[in-house]
Amino acid sequence: MHANSNNKDYELYIQLPKSYKDTKAHYPFIIVNDTSFAFPITNGAMALMGGAVVKEAIVVGISYSKGDDRMVSRTRDYTPTFSPVDKNGNSSTARMASGHAKEYVDFIERQVIPLLKEKYRIDPKKSVFVGHSYGGLLGTYILFKKPHLFTDYIIGSPSLWYDNRVMFTLEKAFSKVHSRLPANVTMFVGSLENDYYPMVTDLLAMEKQLRSRNYEGFSLRVEVLQGENHHSVFPGLLSKGLMATLSLEK
Repeated sequence: MHANSNNKDYELYIQLPKSYKDTKAHYPFIIVNDTSFAFPITNGAMALMGGAVVKEAIVVGISYSKGDDRMVSRTRDYTPTFSPVDKNGNSSTARMASGHAKEYVDFIERQVIPLLKEKYRIDPKKSVFVGHSYGGLLGTYILFKKPHLFTDYIIGSPSLWYDNRVMFTLEKAFSKVHSRLPANVTMFVGSLENDYYPMVTDLLAMEKQLRSRNYEGFSLRVEVLQGENHHSVFPGLLSKGLMATLSLEK
């Protein structure tokens, strides 16, 4: 799929619920990034949980841009600002590509979601964003720039350290002009993620900042998952996030 906003090409991966062909019902949809790991894990979780402990949903994965290095693609698309000097383990090429989340989010808003509405029986009243690490940074960016895109956000280990904690500045700017933030947000981090970056410290600071606003229509749950590090935390936070957002009881 060609993205008009950044002139890049992406693949969309679609997993329909087991009951999709047997009904005319409309389903919530889940959009995941970092599809090399997040799409198969989300599919596996929904295969086990969908219809049993959570509502069935359409899972949508957006690939890295075709023909580009994975780290270049995700650094360009998932980061909100140009920050070439961040010591994040990425190559200088990836860091020099940073700061184009706006164009990527425009692609999701103007092309991906309209395509889903056209081709599939999606329920626009229940849409879930899932992101981890830079993907969690992206989800936080969407929350403060275009919160209407999703009703629910599952944000794992967001890179809130990025560009001198720029996300705290973006939230502050948002709060100056908005008293309402209609979103159900679950945020997670592993207890062992404070070693290289202050991931736990930053997430708890963001929680404090968000709760101080008392946004109308805003629901926030934050949890530190004990014994988990940056590489192990995603499956557990996904399961907890799905149960919080797609509970059969809601």
